Amino acid sequence: MDETQTGQHAIDFYRHQYDELGARLLRARHELRAARRDAARQRLIARIVQRLYALAGEETTDERVDQSLGEHLVALLVEILQIDCAALLAQTPAGALVVEHALGLETSFRLSPSAPLPEQPSTRLPAPRVPEMSEALRAQGLQHWLWAAHGGKVLLLAHRRQQPLEMPLTFENGDQAIAEAILGFYLALIEQRQAAQALENARIDYRILFESAQDAFLVIDGHSARLLDANLQAQHLLGADFAELQQRALIYWLDDPDLIAWRRRWRRALAGRAEQVECRLRSATGQPFWVEMSLVRIGPAKRGRLLLIGRDISKRKEAEERLRHYAFRDELTQLPNRAFMYRRLEAAIQRQHQEPGYRFALFFLDLDRFKTINESLGHSLGDRLLVTIGQRLSACLEAGDHIARLGGDEFLILSDQITGADAAEVLAQRMEQALRTPCTVNGQEIFTSASIGIVLANRRYQQPEAMLRDADIAMYQAKRREGRERRYALFDPAMHARALADMELERDLRRALERDEFVLNYQPIVQLDSGRIKGFEALVRWRHPEHGLVPPDRFIPLAEETLLILDLSRFILGEACHQAVVWAEACADPPVVSVNLSGRQFISQQIADEIGDLTAQHGCPSSLINLEITESAILTDKEMALAGMQALHAQGFKLSMDDFGTGYSSLSYLHQFPFDYIKIDRSFVNRITEDARTEAIVAAIVRLAETLEKQIIAEGIETPEQLATLQRLGCGGGQGYLFSRPVDAASAMRLFQDLPWRALFTQPGRGLAADAALGGEAGDG
Repeated sequence: MDETQTGQHAIDFYRHQYDELGARLLRARHELRAARRDAARQRLIARIVQRLYALAGEETTDERVDQSLGEHLVALLVEILQIDCAALLAQTPAGALVVEHALGLETSFRLSPSAPLPEQPSTRLPAPRVPEMSEALRAQGLQHWLWAAHGGKVLLLAHRRQQPLEMPLTFENGDQAIAEAILGFYLALIEQRQAAQALENARIDYRILFESAQDAFLVIDGHSARLLDANLQAQHLLGADFAELQQRALIYWLDDPDLIAWRRRWRRALAGRAEQVECRLRSATGQPFWVEMSLVRIGPAKRGRLLLIGRDISKRKEAEERLRHYAFRDELTQLPNRAFMYRRLEAAIQRQHQEPGYRFALFFLDLDRFKTINESLGHSLGDRLLVTIGQRLSACLEAGDHIARLGGDEFLILSDQITGADAAEVLAQRMEQALRTPCTVNGQEIFTSASIGIVLANRRYQQPEAMLRDADIAMYQAKRREGRERRYALFDPAMHARALADMELERDLRRALERDEFVLNYQPIVQLDSGRIKGFEALVRWRHPEHGLVPPDRFIPLAEETLLILDLSRFILGEACHQAVVWAEACADPPVVSVNLSGRQFISQQIADEIGDLTAQHGCPSSLINLEITESAILTDKEMALAGMQALHAQGFKLSMDDFGTGYSSLSYLHQFPFDYIKIDRSFVNRITEDARTEAIVAAIVRLAETLEKQIIAEGIETPEQLATLQRLGCGGGQGYLFSRPVDAASAMRLFQDLPWRALFTQPGRGLAADAALGGEAGDG
């Protein structure tokens, strides 16, 4: 190759390199220009959004006060983008586009496109898709435009001439982002303002209705008893402004309050049953006055809101009960509270895991019979007793031990001075001894005791809840002990297993009614002067498909605790009514069936109506049913119990006081409540032939019943000697294994007809023909 050819090749090479380098420079310049253009668009969008947001939030005072946000928008677009036309169009239900706000476009502009607008959130205007749009815009003198469409709204930006490159908006493809972003922000802002306005309108409407009401309204958080709202009528009648109402608890305004009754009404109202009661309130100046107060739940139960309506009065309740003044302090006793003890227990568990030699124990203490003390002597005295108990327990502890009141009559003690079970029992005995000395409160001497559950910490405990659970289980084990030689119990895993068994039994108990696993047995009630059967006591039995016959003392307390006793009691009464009707059809002188009522049933004010309706459903006359009621059933609310018993008695039901002599004030009830029969508890009958004092007590009960014109039935008669003693004392009726165990209905009828114990009544003067009726009326025998 000669020098000429070599030079030509070199020239071609460098020319190619130069051309490629030039192309790269052009592409880079184009990309830089595009990037600058995109950045400029973003700045434009940010500027417009910022201005529009400021206009939406400010309160305009000039001549544009009536202009809408849309008018502000189109004005901003024309100003900032330096365009000839900006318009907001809306799509009518018929599909036509009409002007909402515009600058540079006639307000009469209207377009009915032949094709629907594109379904995408935003799009440029495709001329072939909606050709008449292009024609209509050119008819307005617009030559260049772009648009964005969303939710039936269209933002149109247009100009009547070609824009130079230095203008903010030149109608390039990339400028579409400006229209889309501005329209999206505008629609979101409109939606936000509409929502805010709707909320404000609703608030205004609520306040108008709330404040213009003639009754006093108070809105309460039913879970925390915190006052949420109160109208002017409430503040006026109580003579206190809203701030003062919030500072005082609801009980402050009640004159001589019955706290138990109010708590019951509160629970019923939260359960959805509107409560209405007449009560007396006190104003802020201490002036008492009467009101009619209604408690109504607002909304669903989980929301837990209550409305208190005072007719011609209003009141406010900050809290039904103030549990704490401070975060970790019990207000009544000034001891630490549950939250404090929870933290201390958590720290102790963590320390034990870090220090294997560290030992501590947790004591769960529950006062015995505190509810009875509270109801008998009053809540004020009960509160003072709790303060005294807290002080005595604190004095038993060593330095470094901690005591807390959980609430009610429950206390927790955490002691790190415990090295083993023996040391724990020593401390428990010391606390027992401290409580054994009677407390004197307001000159009243009160004897107290407590049940104590003890848990020794070990490394298997990871959370405070587990220790609290086991201490609680041990405490209940101590409370259930027969004889109560020791009032404390040390937790062992077997107790937990029993608690789990109780849970399993509760589960099965809930299904037992559906599966017809309950049956009734009947134990005869015999006239002790003639041997005739006066009636039968209906006793429920549970035939468990896996565990066989479950004793009543195993499942009845569980049913009481879980309120399943209500359904079970309805079943028992229904079955007893059915059987009473069957016997009435078969016998000329049918036996009366006695049915036990649960104390839980007396929670309802409609107990008489419910029982009356149930017996009527079975066609059972009230004269065939005797209702047995224990003293504990009427202790919770004596007034409600008395009203219910009077209503039952008025319907013709006979009433018996069951287990007489085991309560604390049974004698005071005999003349207050309409009992027809008194059933002497089996604990007296068991000792009547062995203890002269017991016989004297039974004799006194018989004489008292005669004075009050009530009949006597003795329970638990097991020997002929007991029968003879009761006959000698003049006891009218009795029941027990001497005559028969509880049997099924067919066997009970055979007993009624055959009287297999007739040999016990063949002594002179005690023939079966004796006609001394236990009830004192013909036809009751």
